[in-house]
This record gives sequence, C-alpha cells and structure tokens, in this order.
Amino acid sequence: MKKIYVVFLMVVLFVLGSACVRKSKVEKLQLPVIHLFTDSDIQWKERIPCELSVVIGNDSVVWSGKVKCRGGVSSKYNKHSYSVKLAEAHSLCGLPSSRSWILNASYIDKTFMRHKLCYDLFNMMGDNDLAPKCAYALVRENSQPQGLYVVMQRLNKHVLGLDDEDPEAVIFKEPKLFYPGNKMPDKDPLDENYHGQSFPDYEKGDRSFLIDELRNFIVKTSDEEFYAHVGEWFDIQNLIDWHLIILFTNSGDGVLKNFYLYKKDANTPYRIALWDCDHSLGRDGDNEKNMLQNLPEERRNILIDRMMKSDEYVQKLKNRYANLRQSGIFSYETIEKMMRENDPYIRLGLEENTRLWPYNSENYYDSSTYEEECALILEFVKLSVNRLDSLMKP
Repeated sequence: MKKIYVVFLMVVLFVLGSACVRKSKVEKLQLPVIHLFTDSDIQWKERIPCELSVVIGNDSVVWSGKVKCRGGVSSKYNKHSYSVKLAEAHSLCGLPSSRSWILNASYIDKTFMRHKLCYDLFNMMGDNDLAPKCAYALVRENSQPQGLYVVMQRLNKHVLGLDDEDPEAVIFKEPKLFYPGNKMPDKDPLDENYHGQSFPDYEKGDRSFLIDELRNFIVKTSDEEFYAHVGEWFDIQNLIDWHLIILFTNSGDGVLKNFYLYKKDANTPYRIALWDCDHSLGRDGDNEKNMLQNLPEERRNILIDRMMKSDEYVQKLKNRYANLRQSGIFSYETIEKMMRENDPYIRLGLEENTRLWPYNSENYYDSSTYEEECALILEFVKLSVNRLDSLMKP
C-alpha cells in the first residue's frame, strides 16, 4: 500500500511540475514536423529516393536524400524507425549538421526519454564520452501521420571526430569483441561484416583483424603484460564511464552490445560510444518492468571481467562514481531536471502518438500511461542511486 502511494505521489508531482513548465514555455515551443515523400513503399534493406521536408510553424525546407526502415527486434512493431541519408549535410531539428540521420520510433518506450536521458548523461560525463544528440519531431510518411519520433545523430566519422586520412582510424558498430568464447553469436551467412565495421566501408577493406588483435590481447596475455599495456589499447577513463553508466541505468543489453567501438587515429586508444538504450531505467528491451530485479552482470564482458580483477581498476571505478555523485551528474535531481526539460516537447506530440499507438497496444507489458512511466523512471533512479552508493563504498 505504501509503495502504491509513493508511485501515485510521484505521478502527481511530475504532472504538476510539468504543467508549470508547459504553462511558461509551451506557447514558445513548436514541434518540427518531418515529411518523408517517396514514390514507393519504404524498404528494409535498400534505401529508396525520398524528399524530406521539415516544417516548423510557417517555415519549411525540402531536401533530397534516400531512406529505408531500420531496426532489429523493433522491426516487429507496427511503428517503424527510419534511416535517412541526405544528399548534402543539413542541421535537422537544431542538431549539428550531418547527412545521416535516425528517426527513432521509440515505440516501446512510452516516455520517449530513455535513449535521450542515457545519451545526454553520457555526454555530460566527459569530453571523450560520446553519444548521439537528440531532438523530437512528428513524422509523416507520404502525408500519413506516424506519431512522435526521437531524431538522432548517426554515430559516424564526423560525430566521433575521426581523422579519415589516418589509416588506423576505424569504427565498429557492436563488434563481437567482449563476448566469452563460448557465447559468440553465430555468423550470418548473408552478412560477411561480422563485426559491424562502419568506417572505412567494409567493401573497401576488411578490418576485422583489429578485433582479433584486441581479443587476443584481452584473453591471451599474461597479467603482467595485460595490466601494463591495457591503457595503450583502451581509454581507461572512457571504459570506466561506460561501465558506470551501464550500472547506473541498469542497461543489461549494453554489456555486450549497443555500443560503437572506435579509434580516432594512430595516436589515440580505442574508445566506446553509447548507443541504443531502450533497455534501461526501469524497463528491459522487451518492455518488461525491471526495477533492479535483474542486474546487468557486467562481468559477462571479458574486458570488464579482467579489469575487475585489478584492485587499482576497482578503486578507480569507486573514485569515479564518488566524483559523479559529488558533481551531481549521477543524481535523482539531475534526471528529474532533464525529464522536465524534455517534457514540454514530448507533450506537443503525445496526443497524436497515443491516438495512433494507444497505451494498451500490442507488445506492451501493461497499459501504463506516459505520466506513470515517467514516475517509474524516477522511482528507478532512487533505487539505483541507493544500490550504487552501497556498492561503491570505499
């Protein structure tokens, strides 16, 4: 009974607080509307030509490009995400100029915030902690409303700051680097690019040998060699921050996948950029509620497992957590503030989205509302902070 009362109170406080923000700001806000115009149905495998029109109030622009549907597990949902590649780089919804964009349907996340909260938080943690910048927009496919979307940067060589003239610059999307040997995913016979090399183009040169080198270093070196040289291979501060955000958000999928591995040039170590965080902050990727009943088990990751055997690394992890708590980055107050800042934009598109995709639609575990889901995130953050405060004691 007490727990029900607490959740109810959080819902009331969030609604009242959001209403205050909306009253002062919503009149000034306008949600962009992105129109995708094509001559045929948008495909999953091949991009087709499109015109992308962005309408904000009475202003509009039209750009040419190509589009396809995107998604793995999310492809089963009726609301689809899109991958757009423009003919020329443009700023979309106020985000930095780029040719490549993701229009994320965010179907399974009724708050439309889990991706953005995790990405914004990681970007706040350090200059070398990179994740996509995001905005909100309504999307139309050939004039048919598709609802509210999260507009996201695609993590490419420009966003990650690669020197594309450097022969050692490389990007892998979800390489099978950190899996234990007996848990390696099967290879898709139709896809030779097993480790998700996205730069340079796989067709221009297979760099999978680099992942083999990294695995050999992690798995086969002696303790003396490993701990003496791991900082030359990986940016340890970036690794610690990635480790901590997985723990803080309880992102179970993030232990072995949902990241980009990249190397800017010959003089920098490998770093990890955050990606795909719908499996976090109180829900699993299939929308099942997870209020820390199931934990990430980060030691499934062969690199983290070996690092955790070092007292020096464990102490650095605890010190970094203490720093993030002291600075307020890892706090209930910061997450609540970020949510209140997102809320007015989301509410501008929420009515249309819930009309198209009601709260009791298929693939949801329950019929919780937007406000209830926001309260769930805040309840989760309290639990997570308490858990980590205890776990990270000196």
